[in-house]
Amino acid sequence: MSQPPEIGGLLSLDGAAPELSYPGLSPQLLARVKQLWSAAGLDFDAHWRQAIRGLQGFRALPRVEAQVSTDVDLVFLFDQCVIWLRAVHAAASAGRLAEAEGLSPAQWHGLAAITARLTEQLAALRLLALTDLPMPAMQIARSLSEDVDMALVILIRPRLATRFAECRSAEEAGDFWRRHIAGGRAFRAISEKLYSVGIDHSADTDYAKWRKSVLTTLGAAVHSNALSTRVPARRPGEVLLNGDSLHFATFRMHELCAFAQLVEPGLTAALGAAAALDRAASPLAPLAAPLSDIVVNQIQSLPSPSVHSGQKARRH
Repeated sequence: MSQPPEIGGLLSLDGAAPELSYPGLSPQLLARVKQLWSAAGLDFDAHWRQAIRGLQGFRALPRVEAQVSTDVDLVFLFDQCVIWLRAVHAAASAGRLAEAEGLSPAQWHGLAAITARLTEQLAALRLLALTDLPMPAMQIARSLSEDVDMALVILIRPRLATRFAECRSAEEAGDFWRRHIAGGRAFRAISEKLYSVGIDHSADTDYAKWRKSVLTTLGAAVHSNALSTRVPARRPGEVLLNGDSLHFATFRMHELCAFAQLVEPGLTAALGAAAALDRAASPLAPLAAPLSDIVVNQIQSLPSPSVHSGQKARRH
């Protein structure tokens, strides 16, 4: 019997089951995720095709012989975050247009704008990770992390959201970024808010040290002239050469989902109400609220990142 063509470009995936795009995916992870979707009354296959199969630059994973499913599982969890983010963007856009309650107009505006930018970054990072281009992937991962902080700050500080919404030029936006986001300013504001709800992310914690070390490494990619740009060849059985950036991005998206609900407890309900107000909203918009719980439930499926000292960063 002849072998089917390798998944990746020659084989049409239109209408195919999502799992065919993740050869080697852990059956246990797939079953658990589908169970979560089903329990929430959501059609995983249909919405996956809308959000992931329709993603700009979409590529299925290559079929390789690997002893473990870690790399494939990572991409699958990353894609779950993409679906959630696209749903939040659709709901936030609906909330902005309908002037929905729950968030201020400036917060709806800011959340819609930042999630749009994050969606593009995730799409680009996914493509770079699957084509073995680690340096630009690192650059995007660093920018993505800053945008996650910015989204959380907008939820924490409505006045800051208003200042962001009032930016009318690249110069004003750049000034806003330097004053309120860059240099760890946003992270300090987030840490203070999280501390008030019982999560300590102060500068002397393992988490903060790990985060700083990762961002330093990612930041070095921006000045790649000081680094070796030689990319080693993919080893047999290896799906991703630069999974670190993809792992960090998934970790940060998990944080965005969980922390957003902690710093703004009414956010999930507001997203659900906003999606219901706009009949012209994207079909992904109604997913924002129920997927928030599903993504948080998936956090335990992502391995804890290693700190350089060999210790494990604390997850909350």
